[in-house]
Amino acid sequence: MDNPPGQSGQLLSPPLAADAATYSIDPAYSTVSFSARNPMATSTHGVFRQFTGTLFLDGERPERTALAMYVTTSSIDTGWKDRDACMCSAAFLAAERYPLMSFWSPSAEDLGANRCWLAGNLWVKGVAGPFVVDGEYRGCAPGTRGGERVGFAGRSVLRRSEWGSLWGPAADAGEWIVGDEVELLFEVSAVKRAPNRWWP
Repeated sequence: MDNPPGQSGQLLSPPLAADAATYSIDPAYSTVSFSARNPMATSTHGVFRQFTGTLFLDGERPERTALAMYVTTSSIDTGWKDRDACMCSAAFLAAERYPLMSFWSPSAEDLGANRCWLAGNLWVKGVAGPFVVDGEYRGCAPGTRGGERVGFAGRSVLRRSEWGSLWGPAADAGEWIVGDEVELLFEVSAVKRAPNRWWP
């Protein structure tokens, strides 16, 4: 996709330092959540309480933006313990057998206006599948305890019917809890670690 005129290279604006750096996601100021409609004309909303990850940014080459996130599946919280237990069961996330799900994107497509597409792989229940996240850079600022912080957000939609490990007779029977389309959202604040180039 072509960039809008005059917006090429503006993904990281206001600019970061020229040196590329890795940022550690701070769970205290970040959220990973989801929303799913179901055939009962209601929606299920929830968050994952435990996650970690790193964000790589290069002020000179925004297309090198990279993201790795790891989420503890059993930390799901929908506000109802019985529903959480069902979501952790073999029919859905199989949290006991697969304690983590993850997303890894090694590069980005710069869309201009501080936005990008992060294309990579999402791992759920031990199965990897191609996944694209619509990302937005939200600026940088000094941290209250020193160091540099950046804000980054992402959104994507997972269709369970296209993900074999999340579909089948058992999961289909529980569709009243989670429908086919699951919107995944994250908003992260990440702390700069040290200048470090991941690429030659």
